Amino acid sequence: MLRIISFILSLLFLFPTTAYCADCNASSAIVMDADTNEILYQKNISEERSMASTTKIMTALIACESEKLEDVVTITPEMIDTIGTSLGLKVDNKISLHDLVVGMLVVSGNDAAKAVAIYLADSESNFSKLMNEKAKEIGMTKTCFVTASGLDEGNHHSTAYDMALLASYAMKNEVFSKICALKRAEITVDTEKRTIYNHNKLLSFLDDCVGVKTGFTEKAGRCLVSAIKRNNHTLVCVTLNDPNDWDDHISLYKSAEEKYSDVRMYNTTTVDVVGGTKNTVSAVYDATVNVVDKYLITVEIYHFPFLYAPIKLGDEIGKVVLKYKEKEILSVPLVADENVDYYGK
Repeated sequence: MLRIISFILSLLFLFPTTAYCADCNASSAIVMDADTNEILYQKNISEERSMASTTKIMTALIACESEKLEDVVTITPEMIDTIGTSLGLKVDNKISLHDLVVGMLVVSGNDAAKAVAIYLADSESNFSKLMNEKAKEIGMTKTCFVTASGLDEGNHHSTAYDMALLASYAMKNEVFSKICALKRAEITVDTEKRTIYNHNKLLSFLDDCVGVKTGFTEKAGRCLVSAIKRNNHTLVCVTLNDPNDWDDHISLYKSAEEKYSDVRMYNTTTVDVVGGTKNTVSAVYDATVNVVDKYLITVEIYHFPFLYAPIKLGDEIGKVVLKYKEKEILSVPLVADENVDYYGK
């Protein structure tokens, strides 16, 4: 398209209105719109804390982006030299990298996480460098990864905000999002088929829950990163050190949902016409978007500088892009609102 017309409805609000709820039991908590990174709820979101096995979101993401998911990994003694939750791997077992990711996200296998780290980077130490490089790319400025599993070691920490950024990013990966939404999964170790069951109870409690990861250590307490798809939005909730995380996530999502409302975007414009009975044609767009703050919507209209007659009512003559906080949320056609006959007719 050769011409861009932008209508900036408002850029007055630099920060979204966020809610604070004393009833949330978490030490740190956040609800974020995964598409726009808009904060819908916050409590101590920049406080650095241990995040336990929610760490495996990053480990799994790096594996999913490695283009090596079909590789078969032979388990070594070093890979299973760990404690805590386990996939039950043994030395010389053969398992695909894909199934190791499944084992991480579904049953939180620390052995699976360490196996991924060693296979992809030769050591967990080297792999943590990849994790921190990816964290920097995503914008996680207050996070330090030391272990691939989330076991507490050294300065391993993050924040509720950073983990929400990570989950929002990871859920855009097709393989990752498919795996973490599974209530149960089948993996193959050597030639043996095994069925494993997801520790994330929200997948059963909420029909629209699509992930993501549970976590617990004595230092971190109960940690939970979840995601739902509701009203064409993907929302991510993070709670760190929350003894009542299931109920809190359900409650926080309900409160966040109530912040959205439908906004009708309707307007007309004109486009120049050559060779017609009129020099311009009236054009219209009509769309409805579901947003938190209607004043943060931007409308961009794209069409050619002029059109050739004849033009019929309803002809698509351009497109309209609706953006929210500068991110595209919807594209709809710009259509002719009248007929313009050829001049010589």
